[in-house]
Amino acid sequence: MALRDWLNIDFEFFHFLRPRWLWLFVPLALAVTITLVADHSKKGWQRVIARHLRPYMIGKGSGWGMAGPLILYSLAASLMVLAVAGPTWKKVEVPGAKREAILLIGLDLSLSMMVEDVPPNRLERAKFKIRDLLDADPGSKVGLFVFSGTAHPVVTPCRDYSIVAYQLASLSPAVMPVQGTDLRQAIDLADTILSRTQAPSTLLLLTDNIAPEDAPILTDFVNRAHHKLELMTFATPQGGHIPRDGRGNFFKESGEYVTSRLDQDVLFQLQSNPDIHVNPLTLDKTDVSNVAKQVKDHLVFTSKGEDSEEEWQEMGYSLLSMVAIIYVFWFRKGWVIQWCVLIMISSCGKKVQSWEDLWYTVDYQGQRSVEQGQYERAAEKFRSLPHKGAAYYKAGDYEAAIQVFSQDTTAVSMFNLGLAYAANGEHELAEEALTFAAELDPENSNIQRALQNNRKVIQQIDSLRRINPDSAVTLKEKEEKGELIERQAKGKDEELTSDTEVEQLPEDGERVTDEVSTAMRTAEELERPPEDFQPQAGESAQNVLLREISADPSEFLRRRFQLQYEKYYAEKPKPEKPW
Repeated sequence: MALRDWLNIDFEFFHFLRPRWLWLFVPLALAVTITLVADHSKKGWQRVIARHLRPYMIGKGSGWGMAGPLILYSLAASLMVLAVAGPTWKKVEVPGAKREAILLIGLDLSLSMMVEDVPPNRLERAKFKIRDLLDADPGSKVGLFVFSGTAHPVVTPCRDYSIVAYQLASLSPAVMPVQGTDLRQAIDLADTILSRTQAPSTLLLLTDNIAPEDAPILTDFVNRAHHKLELMTFATPQGGHIPRDGRGNFFKESGEYVTSRLDQDVLFQLQSNPDIHVNPLTLDKTDVSNVAKQVKDHLVFTSKGEDSEEEWQEMGYSLLSMVAIIYVFWFRKGWVIQWCVLIMISSCGKKVQSWEDLWYTVDYQGQRSVEQGQYERAAEKFRSLPHKGAAYYKAGDYEAAIQVFSQDTTAVSMFNLGLAYAANGEHELAEEALTFAAELDPENSNIQRALQNNRKVIQQIDSLRRINPDSAVTLKEKEEKGELIERQAKGKDEELTSDTEVEQLPEDGERVTDEVSTAMRTAEELERPPEDFQPQAGESAQNVLLREISADPSEFLRRRFQLQYEKYYAEKPKPEKPW
């Protein structure tokens, strides 16, 4: 194949990928010239070799004995230079990249979905259909978002369908911060989520009805995007009254009950677009099975391969086989080849434990481990105390980091020691270390900032002590009082008893627990995070223990959606109709 390619060179496109390497011909020509003009005659040797040894040292030889190796050497070296320069005249066909499509489900949570014309009601029937769809196994990643007057993601696209099914039970109009139906917000959110994949994906929209003014929104979405829209409507042409609450009250407009019914003309209009498919609602699983089949049939998308100006086929490799054949002659008798082997030995007289020890210092090996995210291994490698302590800190072993930083009294080490104490929940000790660091380097703004943040945390702990004196007792205080000391579980056997509930703890001794007392803080459950809450200010999120948390997942969704509304939707107008 290589020989045929070289015999059919297209000189119109012939060029070198790395033409600067052709300058190697200059030293090659210089070496050959020096060899040719050098004095290789017998007379030169005859002046230094004794007469009676000359017949045995100097043979008659021939012209080929001198010219042959030189010619073949020049040819082989020239081919190597050409190979390094990268000759090419053919483009590489770039194969299309394969990408996997996703299925994004949008569920309407407006109050009109509570109409009972589709028993038991529209929303519950939509949830049944989503579960049936997941059971049909579409094969792709599945994501879920909900919308009414606002739109909110519930589950990012994933392969664990049980997560999606679990969240369905918590979804109701009560979790939405704004009622009504704003299809524009739903499509904008879907567009944002689907923009993360280049593969043509599917948006499954489950709603009760599409208003005539909303139809262009769906048409515009499929026209400007490369995704398909599957539409399932949960309403009848007769419709039903929209409930205002669960106590039998219904919405009225101009004194008449508001009736929500299916507008079939809009669906017929949307059906004319080839990228919009309206799925008739069936009593069995046929409707969602068809959707799952469509997703599975178009699961993998292969982008079209294109030629790139920078993707040229490297033809220099084929020249190396010719070079290898030529160098075989160097093993013939009378031919000379000299190998210069440079052996680099580092750390002479030092015990070498691994191949890396021959070439890299232990600190450099530690830095490489840090770049690879292997912080525990980096900490074992480092000899530099600041680097070793930082590696332990990043690995989450704050106790080891404290031990390392304590061995040095520079401002940097004291600053790092304070951070390690703070991360370990020992803020009083962190105060001492940071204060000492500030005295050593009073102009360092990072130290001053860390000191201020640590004092804020101490103030928060003090306030908790005033509210609940038993809620923020440090390990040191417990030891002084002779109270129970909780320790971390060690080993698989002890971890099995970590979750065991006991009504009464022993007065002394130790009990295995999942929380270290010095790192835990208790607080009442809040409706939203405090305005001045700063996780980077010292108290990490995992060190806050909330008491009396609601077991209802819908309450968590309600609060999350409310925060998202205040952050993203507060300035946007609300829908005119609350259903």
